[in-house]
Amino acid sequence: MSIRTAATIAIAIAITLAGCTTSSDVSRTLGARCDSSGECAGRCLPDGAGYPGGFCTLVCNRSAECPATSACVDREGGACLFSCAGEDSCAFLGEGWRCAEEDLREDTSTKVMVCRGP
Repeated sequence: MSIRTAATIAIAIAITLAGCTTSSDVSRTLGARCDSSGECAGRCLPDGAGYPGGFCTLVCNRSAECPATSACVDREGGACLFSCAGEDSCAFLGEGWRCAEEDLREDTSTKVMVCRGP
């Protein structure tokens, strides 16, 4: 294998891993289960509103206001949700979460893939 081929493979792996989110990314800022906003650094999106087990998030208007592994979507008045690349990308959040297309808050004509409930 040439150095160029090895470098290309290493770059592809790094790009793939950069897009992965893990359970260690879950925090009171983004992704922790909750029943009320007092349990979160920002606010709690409730289980009954389509966020299985509740979901800690931040209010946002632009993705730059969200943690690096997330995007600001045009739901709930602007909410940071974990970015994803496929169904398995959301498994770390537990049962009921799926990867789905949503409107980007800062440009609703742009779609992004994020973890969300049903």
